[in-house]
Amino acid sequence: MENKLTSEINAKIASILTYQKNKILKNNKKPLILISTGAYCPPHKVHIQNFKICKKQIKTHNLILCLISPSHDSYSSSKNPYPWNLPLKTRLNLLNSIIKEENEENFIIADTWEGEQKYFIDFPSVFKLRGDEIKEIAKQILGIDIDFGFVMGADLVIRTYCMKVMTRIGILVVVNRPDWDNDIVYKMKEKLIKNKDKVIFICPEKNDFCDSMSSTIIRELFDEKKFEEVMKYTSKKCIEILEKDFEERRNIIRFDNEFL
Repeated sequence: MENKLTSEINAKIASILTYQKNKILKNNKKPLILISTGAYCPPHKVHIQNFKICKKQIKTHNLILCLISPSHDSYSSSKNPYPWNLPLKTRLNLLNSIIKEENEENFIIADTWEGEQKYFIDFPSVFKLRGDEIKEIAKQILGIDIDFGFVMGADLVIRTYCMKVMTRIGILVVVNRPDWDNDIVYKMKEKLIKNKDKVIFICPEKNDFCDSMSSTIIRELFDEKKFEEVMKYTSKKCIEILEKDFEERRNIIRFDNEFL
């Protein structure tokens, strides 16, 4: 049974595909939907820009939709101590505020499926299980099979050595990182992958990014109260969303402590 938020997201995906159906079917390239996963504590504009770069660079497919999938709260909490162990609701609000500000609401969706599961599910399983659902939704609307792809940085590919597993599930889109030895990833592809078309490399150019950015830097800027910088790389509503979340959780902790 679908969770309520995921049901709403699926309806939004169906609505976008229905609206774009004629345009998609006229394109002679196979439709592609991408997904990326992560803690997103907090998200920032480079997470959005990665998909925009994919749209610009991918020539083998017709990229029609992208999903950003915040991980389960248990994973987020394991990576980030309080108060940066942001709950799913807050991470979704932050993502949606950035997506809206970037005018990408019909191309990028903050997906709820992974975060709404009863427990943490690792990214290959998210890729397979969520991908099967999305492909079925797309086939019902478009009447044709689509490809489903997973976007990940070269650093994560190298750390997890997951290329062979991921390409058995669908398309793997690797975003090269200037601070990593990307040649290792190319060698992995040649060694492990029989169908070379299952891997797409994205090589960002300097102009593709507003700046080198990470969630760690956003947290540091916020803690230093450099709010103008935080909003530059996130959204104008970001500070409001974070301060509301922190205050609500501080109140819960105070309330709980009264009964200890």
